[in-house]
Amino acid sequence: MWGSPVAIKLKQGDAYMMPLSVTVNGGQLPISQVEAVEVRLGKIRKLYPEEIGYDVETGRFLVPLRQEDTFALPEDDAARLDVRVKFKGGAVAGTQKTATVEVVDAVSEEVI
Repeated sequence: MWGSPVAIKLKQGDAYMMPLSVTVNGGQLPISQVEAVEVRLGKIRKLYPEEIGYDVETGRFLVPLRQEDTFALPEDDAARLDVRVKFKGGAVAGTQKTATVEVVDAVSEEVI
Protein backbone atom coordinates (compact mmCIF):
# COMPACT_ATOMS: atom_id res chain seq x y z
CA MET A 1 0.00 0.00 0.00
CA TRP A 2 1.24 3.46 -0.82
CA GLY A 3 0.12 6.96 0.18
CA SER A 4 1.35 9.93 -1.80
CA PRO A 5 0.58 13.63 -1.43
CA VAL A 6 0.00 15.51 -4.64
CA ALA A 7 2.21 18.38 -3.43
CA ILE A 8 5.42 17.45 -1.62
CA LYS A 9 6.46 20.91 -0.43
CA LEU A 10 4.68 23.34 1.88
CA LYS A 11 5.44 26.44 3.92
CA GLN A 12 4.83 26.87 7.62
CA GLY A 13 1.62 28.84 8.06
CA ASP A 14 -0.01 27.37 4.94
CA ALA A 15 -3.64 26.31 5.31
CA TYR A 16 -5.23 24.14 2.64
CA MET A 17 -6.60 20.71 1.75
CA MET A 18 -3.74 18.35 0.95
CA PRO A 19 -4.90 15.80 -1.66
CA LEU A 20 -3.62 12.30 -0.89
CA SER A 21 -3.77 9.27 -3.16
CA VAL A 22 -3.67 5.80 -1.60
CA THR A 23 -3.07 2.77 -3.80
CA VAL A 24 -3.15 -0.95 -3.10
CA ASN A 25 -1.30 -3.35 -5.41
CA GLY A 26 -0.89 -0.57 -7.96
CA GLY A 27 -4.59 0.33 -8.09
CA GLN A 28 -6.77 2.91 -6.37
CA LEU A 29 -7.88 2.03 -2.84
CA PRO A 30 -11.59 1.06 -3.03
CA ILE A 31 -13.29 3.47 -0.59
CA SER A 32 -16.14 0.97 -0.18
CA GLN A 33 -13.71 -1.31 1.71
CA VAL A 34 -12.44 1.42 4.06
CA GLU A 35 -13.64 1.93 7.63
CA ALA A 36 -11.00 4.44 8.76
CA VAL A 37 -7.77 6.09 7.63
CA GLU A 38 -5.07 7.62 9.83
CA VAL A 39 -2.72 10.17 8.26
CA ARG A 40 0.36 11.33 10.17
CA LEU A 41 2.42 14.27 8.92
CA GLY A 42 5.15 14.82 11.48
CA LYS A 43 3.23 15.09 14.76
CA ILE A 44 -0.03 16.06 13.03
CA ARG A 45 -2.65 13.30 13.13
CA LYS A 46 -5.86 13.38 11.07
CA LEU A 47 -8.56 10.71 10.77
CA TYR A 48 -11.03 9.70 8.07
CA PRO A 49 -14.01 10.06 8.16
CA GLU A 50 -14.03 12.44 11.17
CA GLU A 51 -11.57 15.05 9.83
CA ILE A 52 -10.45 13.91 6.41
CA GLY A 53 -12.71 14.17 3.38
CA TYR A 54 -12.82 12.01 0.27
CA ASP A 55 -13.29 13.19 -3.31
CA VAL A 56 -15.17 10.48 -5.19
CA GLU A 57 -14.35 11.98 -8.60
CA THR A 58 -10.56 11.94 -8.11
CA GLY A 59 -10.34 9.05 -5.63
CA ARG A 60 -8.21 11.19 -3.31
CA PHE A 61 -8.45 11.84 0.39
CA LEU A 62 -8.52 15.54 1.32
CA VAL A 63 -6.46 16.18 4.45
CA PRO A 64 -7.21 19.58 6.02
CA LEU A 65 -4.10 21.40 7.20
CA ARG A 66 -4.70 24.49 9.33
CA GLN A 67 -2.11 27.23 9.87
CA GLU A 68 -1.63 25.93 13.42
CA ASP A 69 -0.86 22.47 12.00
CA THR A 70 1.78 23.63 9.54
CA PHE A 71 3.41 25.97 12.07
CA ALA A 72 3.97 22.85 14.21
CA LEU A 73 6.05 21.20 11.46
CA PRO A 74 9.86 21.38 11.65
CA GLU A 75 11.23 24.51 9.96
CA ASP A 76 13.47 24.13 6.91
CA ASP A 77 13.31 20.36 7.29
CA ALA A 78 11.20 17.45 6.12
CA ALA A 79 8.21 15.86 7.83
CA ARG A 80 7.44 12.18 7.40
CA LEU A 81 4.06 11.28 5.96
CA ASP A 82 2.59 7.94 7.03
CA VAL A 83 -0.81 6.42 6.24
CA ARG A 84 -2.66 3.49 7.86
CA VAL A 85 -5.96 2.09 6.63
CA LYS A 86 -8.48 0.13 8.68
CA PHE A 87 -10.56 -2.01 6.37
CA LYS A 88 -14.11 -3.11 6.98
CA GLY A 89 -13.71 -6.43 8.76
CA GLY A 90 -10.93 -5.13 11.03
CA ALA A 91 -7.68 -5.60 9.08
CA VAL A 92 -5.24 -2.68 9.37
CA ALA A 93 -2.46 -2.02 6.86
CA GLY A 94 0.06 0.79 6.69
CA THR A 95 1.99 2.17 3.79
CA GLN A 96 5.17 0.25 3.06
CA LYS A 97 7.17 3.43 2.54
CA THR A 98 6.84 6.76 4.28
CA ALA A 99 6.93 9.83 2.07
CA THR A 100 8.58 13.06 3.13
CA VAL A 101 7.12 16.52 2.75
CA GLU A 102 9.58 19.41 2.55
CA VAL A 103 8.73 22.21 4.98
CA VAL A 104 9.84 25.79 4.28
CA ASP A 105 10.30 28.14 7.24
CA ALA A 106 7.94 31.13 7.53
CA VAL A 107 9.23 34.58 8.47
CA SER A 108 5.96 35.43 10.23
CA GLU A 109 4.66 32.93 12.75
CA GLU A 110 1.29 34.62 13.30
CA VAL A 111 -2.01 33.02 12.32
CA ILE A 112 -3.91 35.29 9.94
